[in-house]
Amino acid sequence: MSRRVTVDTPKYRTFWPRFWAGFIDAFVLLPLGWVDSAVWDNISATAFLVPWFVLYSLSDVAYTIVLHGLYGQTIGKRLMGVKVLDKSEARLSMGQAVLRDSVLLAFVAWGLFLDLPTVIAGNSPYAEGAPIGIARLIALYAMFAWFVLELLTMLTNSKRRALHDFIAGSVVVRLARTGDAP
Repeated sequence: MSRRVTVDTPKYRTFWPRFWAGFIDAFVLLPLGWVDSAVWDNISATAFLVPWFVLYSLSDVAYTIVLHGLYGQTIGKRLMGVKVLDKSEARLSMGQAVLRDSVLLAFVAWGLFLDLPTVIAGNSPYAEGAPIGIARLIALYAMFAWFVLELLTMLTNSKRRALHDFIAGSVVVRLARTGDAP
């Protein structure tokens, strides 16, 4: 006899914890943004700026992939009491963590492709008045569309699995109040 999972199943009510976890993770990564600003304000050597730009561009997605792959949680998810697991609710693999953020990785790669020529030329891609260009505009609309699809997917299924969870075969669950992992 299988039990039907409904939206009322407490362990899958993860929208708000995931929402606030995102803010916490942004706060955790904020100091890296300050370092990035200092780098662009004080360093002009392209031999340093190019690798820095690549590393900084990948930092957010690397943070989520590595922590999800190793622990099933970012710092924000840990503080909010949720964990990413395989859809069978076993431990998430590193491969699944990469798959889970594969679309985000593609957007980062696209951004690197668009901005590296500017950085190689010794200019900041963040400079005020820098032209946006059609490719950048398409990227921005594509990222917004992806975000909307993620939300719609998460809000329309009983386990609150977002599109990236379906891609990776993962699910996010609430942990027991004692902090024990399932």
